[in-house]
Amino acid sequence: MPEQAAHTPRIGITTGDPAGVGPEVSLRAAAEAEFGKCRLVLFGGRDLLEARARELGLPFPYETVDPEALHGAHPLPERAVVDLPVSGIVAGTGSRASGAAAARNVMECAAACLRGHLDAMVTAPLNKRHFQEAGYDFPGHTEFLAHLSGAREIAMAFLTERLRVVLATIHSPLRTVVDTLSPDIVYGKLRILLTEFPRLGLPCRRVAVAGLNPHAGEGGIMGSEEESVILPAIERARAEFPAAAIEGPLPADTLFWRAYSGEFDVVLAMYHDQGLGPVKLIGFGETVNVTLGLPFVRTSVDHGTAYDIAGKGTARHDSMNSAIRWALRLAAARAGHSPRV
Repeated sequence: MPEQAAHTPRIGITTGDPAGVGPEVSLRAAAEAEFGKCRLVLFGGRDLLEARARELGLPFPYETVDPEALHGAHPLPERAVVDLPVSGIVAGTGSRASGAAAARNVMECAAACLRGHLDAMVTAPLNKRHFQEAGYDFPGHTEFLAHLSGAREIAMAFLTERLRVVLATIHSPLRTVVDTLSPDIVYGKLRILLTEFPRLGLPCRRVAVAGLNPHAGEGGIMGSEEESVILPAIERARAEFPAAAIEGPLPADTLFWRAYSGEFDVVLAMYHDQGLGPVKLIGFGETVNVTLGLPFVRTSVDHGTAYDIAGKGTARHDSMNSAIRWALRLAAARAGHSPRV
């Protein structure tokens, strides 16, 4: 990577489903003065982005660059756009075309990250139904990025300053979670957590593992998965990572408050809403989704496409700001130096 990248981080932002709020929150966040010491590259249709900026009363100081130019000898401008033209897009109305555009944004940005041309990737939301209608048979960004990067094991993490959560299962219907969980899966997520958090400069000395059932099974009265699935995984992780204090399985009804109060560095939740309900209640708007196990840093907003308010100029960009800040922080930690922002 050129020497400039070591001093001026380069962050790629996929502007998401162009019919949703992704373009708006991306443009608003990129206009923030606090990000002046990094280079932001938007991936999306230039004409659509310029039109949205005009509607929002925002300047549009973006130079169009070719993906290959990201690795050029000349420094990138502070604000650039990789033009991926779109047509037939109506704000607030998702479609197969908007799903295909969102997928292309992700593919081009991921390719640039894999080539080492960008330091991190920040993703605006896509709509899973329209994404799949466009021919991409993945539950969401996380699985799609694992496919694009060839990552063998990944985990979904959600970060705030005071509460950090990793999921054992991701986009699994609740009725399948029990059959999906196994000692190997729970252990695998613990291993990713305990390996990736230090690389990203995140503490993980005190790890809490949530139970699956009410009261963590109450000694088998309310379920046996704590004893048969979760505890063997914890014991295996304790043996492999003796420096970490791993507690569990613990009742989830009190666990997240204990973690928020500082008793634990991170919680491993068993299923999607078990982990996301508490973290979004405590940190909605500042919570950032991070994919662990990828060969590059990827952060994302904590909300969806919000078609109902797309194009109305009312979408808040707090979460995109947080996603950019965390991308800079995590990329700097991974590179072994402090961010200069």
